[in-house]
Amino acid sequence: MSDLPHGKKHGDGNASQPAGLGSGAVWSILDNLAQQVLSFMVFVVLARWVAPAEFGQIAIAHVIVTFVRQTVFDAITHPVARTESPTDSLYSWAFWLCLGAALLMSALILVSADAVSRFYAHPQLAQVLAWMSLVVMATGTAAVYEARLVRRMAFKPLAIRSIVSVSLGGGVGIAMALRGYGVMALVAQQVITSCAALALLVMQARWRPKFLVRGLPWREFVPNASRVSVTGFFSFLGSQGDTVLVSIFMGSHATGIYSFAKRLVSAIYLVIGSSLLKLAIPAFASAGSSPVERADAYARIVGTTVFLMAPLLAGLSLLAQPMINVFFGAVWLPAAPVVALLSGLYLLLAISQINDHLMFAIGARSIPVQRGFAQTLLALLLGWAGSYWGLVGTAAGFLAAGVLVWPWPQALANKSMNWNLRKLMLALKGPLVATLCMSLVLWAILLHAPQNLAALIVMVAVGGCVFLLSHWLVIRTSPASHDALANLFHLRRPARI
Repeated sequence: MSDLPHGKKHGDGNASQPAGLGSGAVWSILDNLAQQVLSFMVFVVLARWVAPAEFGQIAIAHVIVTFVRQTVFDAITHPVARTESPTDSLYSWAFWLCLGAALLMSALILVSADAVSRFYAHPQLAQVLAWMSLVVMATGTAAVYEARLVRRMAFKPLAIRSIVSVSLGGGVGIAMALRGYGVMALVAQQVITSCAALALLVMQARWRPKFLVRGLPWREFVPNASRVSVTGFFSFLGSQGDTVLVSIFMGSHATGIYSFAKRLVSAIYLVIGSSLLKLAIPAFASAGSSPVERADAYARIVGTTVFLMAPLLAGLSLLAQPMINVFFGAVWLPAAPVVALLSGLYLLLAISQINDHLMFAIGARSIPVQRGFAQTLLALLLGWAGSYWGLVGTAAGFLAAGVLVWPWPQALANKSMNWNLRKLMLALKGPLVATLCMSLVLWAILLHAPQNLAALIVMVAVGGCVFLLSHWLVIRTSPASHDALANLFHLRRPARI
């Protein structure tokens, strides 16, 4: 992406220096963990007091907010933040553009709220969308503040923002849910969280946009913004397309069930997968052009990802029914088979994104775009076809798309490291075999175990012990394979395969 011409070495207001890379990485991971862990805790409590149909309404509204953020706000802020040295004038120009876009998008949501609620046959959805327009407004206003802090590696204020805003919004949402406010408790949680995040960003940024800003050369900005918007659109379809299909063909109750399952599975991916993905860029960059060093870096990242995610996702899939019954209630039990299918999808997603970073590192920048485009279109087609069989069919369609597309980019990644499928399987032998052993033991226990909290705790403990013991035995008897546990704690350099 070409740089915008305003960003040169001597800006008009960027006096302070960016934070260090190491400190920034620590705070970035903490920011991600704070958002996901705290929001998941709030979600667990709210799911006990809010009905699936009400969860479905907020999921529909949240899809709209996500679409606007990825296709509009990101298209404005990303080209500016990626310039060589963005100035205060450039950030100010982007702020006023984001603010105008936020006002326009909020107005469109308000105007179309009644039509959308009639389409879904849910009169209350109009009120939900009206309030969620405030979330769009706050998100758009905060976009440049957030982009400016990210560009400067100032992740500490972003982490503080996440902890405080999610806690405030979650506290209000839980209090309202306990008093029987239903879907409005979820709305209040979203509104309070986004508005508190905006207020904290403004207070912490120590920057105010200028009111008189010189115009930006549109010829340079528009192509860059268009590319980001198109990329964001396909990213939106890839991450939210299944929810959109479920909402259109099955209604708000089914959307609530599906979103519930997706939230359970995505928590593991967002806390582990996306955090480890931050390590892929520096790992592949330090490997240079050597296929051997590149393979070592790849084995460390993929091995650690599979070591952490595979047993958690497999355990969640097998224990979904008793876990949902114990912690959330029987009303959410239809989500159990969806959890199992989405678990496979998110594990494939984590591996695919690591492959994307590897392709970027070797200069094959078109491959991730082509992979994302092909998988998104195939997922929408198979998900639409699978919707005939309900939630399970939709989830199965998206999983099938991931399985069908994965071999092509994986083969390219293997080729760049002088690997083949056998070497990949050897690299992942420890966690995969250990996950299989754990799954067989849990399945055998489930055939006879009661569905209560005590049995669930025992199964989790047994599953963890079986996984760790099996992994230890595999790496003890297979010295040629990469040791994901050693890679995780950097105990030794991975052996070459």
